[in-house]
Amino acid sequence: MSGNRSNISILLFATMAVLHSVIVQGRIIVDDYFDAYQNFQPVVGFRQPIVVKEEPKKDQDFSKIPGIPGIDYPLYHTVPPTSFSCAHVPVVPGMYANVETGCQAYHICHDGREGHQGASFLCTNGTLFNQNEFACDWWYNVNCADAPALYRLNEDPLKNPYVPQETKDAIRKRLKIVVL
Repeated sequence: MSGNRSNISILLFATMAVLHSVIVQGRIIVDDYFDAYQNFQPVVGFRQPIVVKEEPKKDQDFSKIPGIPGIDYPLYHTVPPTSFSCAHVPVVPGMYANVETGCQAYHICHDGREGHQGASFLCTNGTLFNQNEFACDWWYNVNCADAPALYRLNEDPLKNPYVPQETKDAIRKRLKIVVL
């Protein structure tokens, strides 16, 4: 009986020492978790590989987009090569609609890391880049022919999405108007 008491005492002392180490010193010792994980074997054996069947890709459903695809709005699946160049825009950094793509593509001109066209993006089918809002919008809300005239909106630090927020806040603070 005294042997059992001494074993329990030793076990209790060891548990307290570990808890003290974890709580006071904040250390948790993990025996090479990665190696144990690498040697993991599933409980259930597999007799054959699991095959996930992919559904065949379907054509895009345009029934929910008003208008006629390819007539009322362009249908690009990648940004096509065009003559757009960031060298011909009024302000850098800025966002610019590509008129050659019917405004479905737009470019972000910044420090030149992306080449002469900047970073190029494509609005989803049925939407065009709205130069006035700096966002993709439904094709019937965008007049693509007006986009080059709206390129100068990038000069407005309060509208340009690439002007840092701190700068915008400082400008707003200076422009506060008190109405009496």
